[in-house]
Amino acid sequence: MNRRKVISTAMACFISVALLTTACSNSDNQAASSQSPAGGKNTPTTADAAGPLGKYETPIDVHAVRGINGSYKFPQGEDIGNNLWTRAYKDELGINLIYDWVADNSGGSDSAFSKKLNLMIASGELPDIVAVNAKQFKQLAENGQLADLTEVFEKYASPYTKDVAKQDGGMAMTSATIDGKLLGIPGFNGNITDANVLWIRSDWMKKLNLPDPENMQDVFNIMEAFATKDPNGDGGKGVVGLAANKNIYDGFADLESFFNAYHANPSGTWIKDASGQLTYGAIQPEMKPALAKLQELYKSGLIDKEFGAKDAAKEAELLGQNKLGITFGANSNPYYPFDDARKLNPNMDWKAYPIPSIDDKPARPSVGFPIGTYYVVNKNYKHPEVIVKMFNMNFEKFFGETGDWNTWGVTKDRLEAFKWPFVYGFPPNKDVPGRYEALKNAVASNDPSAMNGEQKADYDAYQAFMNGDQTFWSTVRQAGPENSSFAVLNHYKENDLLYTNEYRTSVQTQTMTLKWSTLLNLEKEMITKIIVGAPLDEFDKFVDNWKKSGGDQITKEVNEWAATQNK
Repeated sequence: MNRRKVISTAMACFISVALLTTACSNSDNQAASSQSPAGGKNTPTTADAAGPLGKYETPIDVHAVRGINGSYKFPQGEDIGNNLWTRAYKDELGINLIYDWVADNSGGSDSAFSKKLNLMIASGELPDIVAVNAKQFKQLAENGQLADLTEVFEKYASPYTKDVAKQDGGMAMTSATIDGKLLGIPGFNGNITDANVLWIRSDWMKKLNLPDPENMQDVFNIMEAFATKDPNGDGGKGVVGLAANKNIYDGFADLESFFNAYHANPSGTWIKDASGQLTYGAIQPEMKPALAKLQELYKSGLIDKEFGAKDAAKEAELLGQNKLGITFGANSNPYYPFDDARKLNPNMDWKAYPIPSIDDKPARPSVGFPIGTYYVVNKNYKHPEVIVKMFNMNFEKFFGETGDWNTWGVTKDRLEAFKWPFVYGFPPNKDVPGRYEALKNAVASNDPSAMNGEQKADYDAYQAFMNGDQTFWSTVRQAGPENSSFAVLNHYKENDLLYTNEYRTSVQTQTMTLKWSTLLNLEKEMITKIIVGAPLDEFDKFVDNWKKSGGDQITKEVNEWAATQNK
């Protein structure tokens, strides 16, 4: 039931792979040659390392398991067990990271990696440290297999790591705490980059002398102008007013945001009703007026007549054909698909706007729970602090005061370097307000001295663009001081407009596991049918069918889960 979103940066578009340590690999030649029983212990003579980034006096072995992606790229002679990060763990921390096995994780929960890890969990034989999903985390916690990290986090977490843990108001750390014990370190990540924005062809708006939209009625007027006043100069043939695709909810040509404009929250979002109980957003009455308007737009020719047969990539072809001017989508759309379209239409420009509202009540974009991965330690392992120390190193080398982005981050010669550390997470405020505010302030003062490596890369890109280098258009439209998606996300943050899912979607109830995909398909089918002309009564039929087909039981289970979170 997780919604598909495009993540914020070239680096972040791979974050789910990095956090879950997933995917294809050749496990036979990648696994470490040094093997030991899962949960192996170090010798009692090993001295504890002092401080957050202190080195163990006597190096310690730390056994783990991992999946790696077939796209991982290593310099000649290196692999997942011998690379920039494994050497840093050993040389700077005295941690000898040994992968007992690696496996292919393509296919998600049905992958070889997931199946093998689930067998380990069921057998009770765990490596010293391991990355697990929320369901596995819950199972391990219930089985009493995890080390309590409460004290070691307090003792060993660096000031920066502790700051990261507080940036989301403690949401991530709370999710990793059960019965007052911190049983894992969450793969920190902010959910603000999950929020979509409204993208409009600004060059067309300028040509037609159209003002910026302040509400949804303004957006409807712009749609009609684009479709009828020949903004592309081809005689007014075939321009689509609003992008849509058959998946309904997506990182491009998204319609979830349209529903958000009507204060509806579909796509796996759970909200609280008047009594404080959780209820599913897509079955609420706010859906109906939005559906009615979408049907009207489709009938008027303002939505692609073939959207029901196109995925997002196929709908994006309209961009290159110069026939699309409005879409709801991800903050990263300037990289894809706009950048490809601009190569065919160099004068194309886009501006980002907050999702407008249909009335005087602000629209609130829906965002999911940001944590999908937990890094845990076998309760029998003598050095549970290693996982905290690894996080300290991760944050310091990527984002800290002594960090070197050109070595540890995303560069042309080390594009995949950020995938190699065993642990990985984003400071929730890294992009917004982090990168956005840093660039805005540096541009205003013409002084980048306070920026970290990643932020300085944004500044250099901005200066190059302002000097005429169009290859940096995408960076500027994502992170720039104005007219960018980060500027919109910052507006959401400053005005407390994000609607965070009340239910942690990464934890599926028993009935969800069996029936959620079917229910979500029913939801999308209902929306598509109504858009293309079915009576609005189809929504009421869907609600009844959804409840009878497992929705009522899921709602009961979700509320039972919610009750446990308050204990």
